[in-house]
Amino acid sequence: MTTRDELRLHDVPCPLCGGSRVTPVMRDEGFHWISGPGLVACTSLDHGAFGQIVACDQCGLRFRSPREDDATILSLYADVEDEVYLENEPARVATFSRALSRLERHVPVRGPLLDVGCYTGVFLDVAARAGWPVTGLEPSRWAAQAASAKGHRVHTGTLDTAPFPRRSFAVATMWDALEHYADPVGELRRARDFVRDGGYLVLTTMNIDTLAVRMLRKRWPWYMRMHLTYFTPETVEAALGRAGWRMAMLTWSPGTISCSSSPPTGVEEAQPAARACVGSASPTGRSPSTSAIS
Repeated sequence: MTTRDELRLHDVPCPLCGGSRVTPVMRDEGFHWISGPGLVACTSLDHGAFGQIVACDQCGLRFRSPREDDATILSLYADVEDEVYLENEPARVATFSRALSRLERHVPVRGPLLDVGCYTGVFLDVAARAGWPVTGLEPSRWAAQAASAKGHRVHTGTLDTAPFPRRSFAVATMWDALEHYADPVGELRRARDFVRDGGYLVLTTMNIDTLAVRMLRKRWPWYMRMHLTYFTPETVEAALGRAGWRMAMLTWSPGTISCSSSPPTGVEEAQPAARACVGSASPTGRSPSTSAIS
């Protein structure tokens, strides 16, 4: 018998390759829908309620399906308010300070920086103090206002609605954001529009190719409704490639995938390529690079 919760969900194709043939990997006690914005807040404790995780038969990517439609997910993020996060901001400064230090070791350029999914602007605070000209992008109206109140330039919305000129940033960052996107490849592709030639994209995301994840299975705490896609180093690199980025450097730890990119060889100086870092990576052709740092 179909429950009312199940009617709110629908099967989705693979976010990486578009394939429709999938194999169920695990399922919790029920097909839970995201009933309110608190479940997608950064400090959500919605651990262990993820519905169903499937693996694409074609490319192996694991993702949540069935799930809510894209518009519903975006509206939930727009309504997020997270006072607990504000209480914990001082501790997060140390985390983002380490992230910036790693970024500066792997990214040899300086210039305007765009933090995609900046939330309340803690990374913007850290980067601005280090001399970076910073801009934030955040779907939560509440979080964007909190970041703006600190004096930062922040646009409320997504890369789809961002008003920034094309190729206007030297570096874009996505800290633990990729797993939340309904269309991660599309978001990576849209990020390229705003990163200048020779620039970088730096990102981090969870790594499910670990012994702990395999042993804990559905008890792994980061299987959550708000996490739509679960990456391995191989599928992150594939997503960056499909979005037009070329990997320069990829690193990973038990919990996080990281990349960093360096300028490619054999490219004319007049046509520098951009780089992408998950650790660090760079897009092909005359495009920016991507980096992800754990």
